[in-house]
Amino acid sequence: MRSLPLTSPDDQNHVSFARTAPYLRAALLLGSGGGFALASILTLTPLSGIPLGTWWAALVQTHGHLQLFGWAGLFVVGVALYFLPRLRGAPLAWPALLPWVLGVLISSLILRFLSQPLLVVTGWFLWALLLVLSGVLEALALPAILLMLVHTTLRRSVSTSTLEGIHSIAPFILSAFVGLALAGILNLFNCMTALASNGLVPAMGDEANITLGLFGFLVPVALAMSTRMLPLYARIQPFPTQLVRVLALAYFAGVICWLLGIFFPGLPAASLSALAFLFIGMVMLIFTGYFLHLMRHRTQLPPQITALAPDPGTLAERTRLHRREEQRKYGPYVALIGSAYLWGVLGALLLILDGLTSLLFGTLPITLDAIRHSFAVGFITLLICGIASRLVPGFSRKAIRSPRLVIAILLLGNLAALLRVGPLLFAALFPGAPFFFALSGPTGLALVLCLTVNLWPAL
Repeated sequence: MRSLPLTSPDDQNHVSFARTAPYLRAALLLGSGGGFALASILTLTPLSGIPLGTWWAALVQTHGHLQLFGWAGLFVVGVALYFLPRLRGAPLAWPALLPWVLGVLISSLILRFLSQPLLVVTGWFLWALLLVLSGVLEALALPAILLMLVHTTLRRSVSTSTLEGIHSIAPFILSAFVGLALAGILNLFNCMTALASNGLVPAMGDEANITLGLFGFLVPVALAMSTRMLPLYARIQPFPTQLVRVLALAYFAGVICWLLGIFFPGLPAASLSALAFLFIGMVMLIFTGYFLHLMRHRTQLPPQITALAPDPGTLAERTRLHRREEQRKYGPYVALIGSAYLWGVLGALLLILDGLTSLLFGTLPITLDAIRHSFAVGFITLLICGIASRLVPGFSRKAIRSPRLVIAILLLGNLAALLRVGPLLFAALFPGAPFFFALSGPTGLALVLCLTVNLWPAL
């Protein structure tokens, strides 16, 4: 198994972290003040006795959009704009666009946050106009990110080794950012069609946008970035390049089948969706299984390094001491990453179960809401928390506030995912499931607030 360079050795011409850090700050603020705050309202209101009407449905759609494209999307984009050009060995194309793209994205998300619920409640034309404007802004910003990264990839690399490094994850990265751009365009269409539905996006368009945002963008970028970042920061062996490419092809075949099943409903669509669940579930299961295998052997030095070391025992001891020092400085970030992948395994198993039963019996025993939140809260959010706790200080050369807060993030993150997914899976077995479900929103809000407090000094 051959190891590829993880980043460009030449940092001189690249944009500094200070220029992409605002994306991460915006993601944290939109998460704590937007997506997770709305999640708290949505999970608590069913227990309050307040009638749930179209306003609640509008908040559900707004919450989902802010979480996918605000909190998680902005965070992933900010990291990608800093890391991928270094992996490519070429400076980011059009860096002057960075603040403009961020400003347009933040404006679109804030407008969506305000306009959709208020349009549903009041029906005023002003809110309808602002809802469409939010779609226009997002349809401009998200494709612009794709163009910046494509132009960066087409630039001449400083070495063939860095070129090979980006090529190892290129199928995942390119397809994911194409999915992000398509999500921006689809969102504009959804905002326009919502005007004919009193402010609510039609179910087909909303489901397609969620699928593109979560499974078309966030999950594949998380997988691709893991293959390059985790060997660097968690010090595990690199993923085999050929395995990554094969998994990428199978994964996006599943995404395409899923979208076709959404847009072309009917009997063949059910089979397409089932195949999509099987493709994506199997890819996630293989990927997470291989990753967890590497993490289990993290304390062992690769054989090729041990063979070259003059004193393998001393080298192994130094490695153990270095890892203890890392844990002292950054907290249990590896446990956060590992637990994220365990949630990914659960989501993959649920997808496979739904795919098999859909093909054989035409039914879905597991609600898609449980599967989506296994990935969104369990996999993506915990992975962001884990990687960011180690990666952001490395990028900025500043310290997080406290490694003890990483322990709190680990506990709150897994508890939030458990409270969100568990009641959906076992509602029939536990009469108190609605109460525990209601706690998932405030727990998630506490999680992102802890992450914000801990990361802010390093940003």
